[in-house]
Amino acid sequence: MPVDDAKIARTFLMPRTLVKTAETAVLRTGGLPGGYKSMAALVNGALARELERLAGEFNDGEPFPPNGAEFRVGRPLG
Repeated sequence: MPVDDAKIARTFLMPRTLVKTAETAVLRTGGLPGGYKSMAALVNGALARELERLAGEFNDGEPFPPNGAEFRVGRPLG
């Protein structure tokens, strides 16, 4: 992530069990090498890894360009 990349807030609905398990992982690994000190850090790290995987699988290994338009909301695509 570029140093000057501004942070923006997003709201997502997630399964309660996934959130509770993630909170426990942060609490138990925050002080360990390779652990995450916050939920935001965990989510950012996981999302970055998944985007890299998707780019490798669907975009010839090149990062997806930033979306320049409004993101569609409502029913899922497909």
